[in-house]
Amino acid sequence: MKKLYTSDKKRFLAYHKQIGSKNKAPYIIFLHGLMSNMNGHKAIATEKYCQEQGYNFIRFDNFGNGSSSGEFIDQTISDWLSGVNLVIQELTEGPVLLVGSSMGAWLALIAAKLTPQKVIGVITLAAAADFTKELIWDKFTNEEKDIIKKQGIYDVCSNNPECNESYPISYNLIEDSKKYLMLSKLSEKNIDIYCPLHLIHGVQDIDVPYTISLRIAEKVESQKVVVKLIKDANHRLSREEDLLILYNSIEEVLKSIE
Repeated sequence: MKKLYTSDKKRFLAYHKQIGSKNKAPYIIFLHGLMSNMNGHKAIATEKYCQEQGYNFIRFDNFGNGSSSGEFIDQTISDWLSGVNLVIQELTEGPVLLVGSSMGAWLALIAAKLTPQKVIGVITLAAAADFTKELIWDKFTNEEKDIIKKQGIYDVCSNNPECNESYPISYNLIEDSKKYLMLSKLSEKNIDIYCPLHLIHGVQDIDVPYTISLRIAEKVESQKVVVKLIKDANHRLSREEDLLILYNSIEEVLKSIE
């Protein structure tokens, strides 16, 4: 594990980077989900696949997660996006292919929109675009909205009955995320993403509905969009058969940008 510091040296990201034998290929960067880290099964499996194929690869803990600096509750979408940009700008040369899981998928889409000169492809796994509004704020009762406004934090439970975890969500995160919304009525126009995009989603996902990926596909400007729905898969998308679909998407996107 290495550390990548911000320019002011006050914060750092923990990361792993491998240089592939095919070093002319773009860097493949894995973006983890909410309250996750770079040591998740999908990130490790993708790294192993990229190593076998000779591809450049990076996985990292975004701010407030894993071994990186900061507290999770203090972070916003802007903070996590700055983490993605720091990795892209400081650890890579040339183009990048972003692979984002859940919230990481939303960050990947935002990065593709804001830095099209660097991001030449995006693969999403259970893309949680606009989750702060559609999956959290819009589902709050008026009482819950009052609590988070007054206290600044509210613990949100997963929809998955097998999950006993809760996520501390800050009001700052909710408010900051408004500038990045892609699907809601606050963002009526199409999404200015023009690179190849593969959206992988499990139909049995009860945390992030697969219809979000369908709506992303409809709104992006790119014509090189592929949606892969896995009928028996849930939010994790970490089974071997799910990962094989991810690996196929990596090959398909790389071939489309040759």
